[in-house]
Amino acid sequence: MKLGKVSNSQMLKEINQQKVLRLIYTEGPIARVDLAGKTGLTQQTITNIVNRLLSENVILETTPVANGGRRRPIPLIINSTNMYAIGIELAIKYVRGTLMDFQNNTLKEITEYVPRYENEEHPMEYIFKVIDQLLEQVPDKEGLKGIGFSIQGLVNSNKGTVIYSPGLRWNDFPLREKLEERYGLPIYLENDANLLAIVESLNGELASSEQSMIFKFDYGIGSAMVIHKQLLHGANYVAGELGHYKAFTDDDAIACHCGSKGCLTTFASISGLKRNGGFTLEEFNKAIRTNEPEAMEIFNKVQAAIAKAIANLITLFNPEYILFTGRFMDKIGDLMLPLIKNDILDLIPDSCQNVKIVVLAETPNESKSAAGLVMNYFFNIPFSEFY
Repeated sequence: MKLGKVSNSQMLKEINQQKVLRLIYTEGPIARVDLAGKTGLTQQTITNIVNRLLSENVILETTPVANGGRRRPIPLIINSTNMYAIGIELAIKYVRGTLMDFQNNTLKEITEYVPRYENEEHPMEYIFKVIDQLLEQVPDKEGLKGIGFSIQGLVNSNKGTVIYSPGLRWNDFPLREKLEERYGLPIYLENDANLLAIVESLNGELASSEQSMIFKFDYGIGSAMVIHKQLLHGANYVAGELGHYKAFTDDDAIACHCGSKGCLTTFASISGLKRNGGFTLEEFNKAIRTNEPEAMEIFNKVQAAIAKAIANLITLFNPEYILFTGRFMDKIGDLMLPLIKNDILDLIPDSCQNVKIVVLAETPNESKSAAGLVMNYFFNIPFSEFY
């Protein structure tokens, strides 16, 4: 929800309302008494907020639950029946879009495959094609709350620009501006790894964590850090770029597209494995399962480098959780991840040994995560709007 510039009292009122809304969204059905306990607001304040939201048809009351013969609390839920979001996964080889309602039901999914982007405007043709088709499927256009993007590249989510994505041929590309001009809807952009961190921290595997790190091994390597439930972007929106950790030396220090040498992504990614190791991911998977010497040499080198890089980050930042995902791990994680976990625990100090290591069963559908980004912003408290 966007909030205009308001007085201090109105600002506090809106912040409290957003706190309540977000709790109902993430933990509903939830009773008024539990809202008061979790927010620290008085019962009267909760009553005022709930009554206002009920009158605006934003939330609904559900069937009361038994409470030992006493008056039964009435659980509250978000009225999400006529609220929708579009999510777009913008990848190097395809554009995937999903239309979802705010109950996380998928209404329509469309994928357009891309042979090769020819110039910086070429990706927009595919994006427009996917969005236009999804718009035709929205049951109630007034209920569409925005379009979210998961992007393989460096993203300034505040400015709405793609800082750098060589595969998309974008350099400081004003994506939000172009889309808002065409569609007149709120547009939200995020790097794919950062988006995964947001979604998993909201109501996923990291929901109970205050400090976490996410590592996505895919076409490239993405990573993200969450500190006190807040995503750490860094001064230039490039914080947590594990792919450019200097992991390889001597003859293995291959030149990277970033302009440096020895980066982890030069071997520990799908693109790097092909470019510098000579294997597609499918070929590599078959080769290591038959113990082919050349493949096993790369496997051992990559596994040790990943473990060392992540162990150093755990020692520096002391996260509660680390999470692995990505197609690289989907394919060979059953062989590599147990070794990485053991090496990490051997390398980190005793003070960090309680770190929890989580592996997603498979890489999430990022167009659905991008739709979740719209929902996250809708229930967020945008403090910057007050100033």
